[in-house]
Amino acid sequence: MRFDSAARFAAVALMWGSSYFWIKIVFGGLNSAQFSFFRILVGAVAMLGILALGRERLPRGAGVWARLVLIAFLANALPVLLVELVDDAVGADADMVSVFNASVPLCVVLLCLAARRADRVPARVAAGLVVGFAGVLVLYAPWGAEWLSAGAAVNAAAAVAYAWSMLLMEKLMGAEEGGGRAMTPLVLATTQAVIGVGWAGINMPNGGFDSTPHFSASIIGALLVLGVLNTGLVYMCFAWLIREEGAAKASGVLYAVPVVLTLGMVLLEDHVLGTREILGMAVIVAGLILTRLPQRTAPAGRTRSADRATSAAKSPAAVR
Repeated sequence: MRFDSAARFAAVALMWGSSYFWIKIVFGGLNSAQFSFFRILVGAVAMLGILALGRERLPRGAGVWARLVLIAFLANALPVLLVELVDDAVGADADMVSVFNASVPLCVVLLCLAARRADRVPARVAAGLVVGFAGVLVLYAPWGAEWLSAGAAVNAAAAVAYAWSMLLMEKLMGAEEGGGRAMTPLVLATTQAVIGVGWAGINMPNGGFDSTPHFSASIIGALLVLGVLNTGLVYMCFAWLIREEGAAKASGVLYAVPVVLTLGMVLLEDHVLGTREILGMAVIVAGLILTRLPQRTAPAGRTRSADRATSAAKSPAAVR
């Protein structure tokens, strides 16, 4: 694995895994709807500034924007909408929710198989994702959760939607769009943040005006971290991983998130690790190592899809 890919993987895992601690700070002055709006607003402003400094521009064409809106809907708006429609979704078992969040990589694999695109998921990557998911099950041990419930159905649908959005991101960055250029991670991340402001704004009447937001230095700092880094730059790194490695392999970073979260609880909340949690994290790490082992060099008669993937990997890197 190249150093730049490893650095992006580590950045995404570290920041997304630590989101819980920053969100706890923000919730000291903002409710859920307010947090969603201000977080994405900060991220959008930051990414537009970076886009301008990088002398890139937002895409043109209704077709491209339609796909971008669909990605934002699947990854952000649809999960919120489902939670609002199903009464007991919010009260779903936390361990069960964590397992569904970690099932996204497997959903990516299943969607590829359903589309008869198994060639997009190398066998070693698929095996590593299965091992990693087994580690998540051991880590959270959600055996007593109500799997046959509306809350479980909502979280399952959200996992599938998020996986679908990742495949759409892969296609948008891998195919040549308007102007003869594939969309860069920077442009994709910026457009997602801009569209996200619209989705969050639509959701503001759902509790966003129920209380007056309180901004302290710590809350503003946490919002900047979550907005500029998590929503903006780290999301750009995630898109970059998808472009270079494919959605299936890149999605494995979602297995690293619970590992970072658990270790963060040990360091910041005096959580005591149990034998089961240590075993679960060890299995997750083993799965991640398996997914990220270097692939063998393709033979001379490799497929056209392999040629396209190599060409994309050698294209000029653009910060997302």
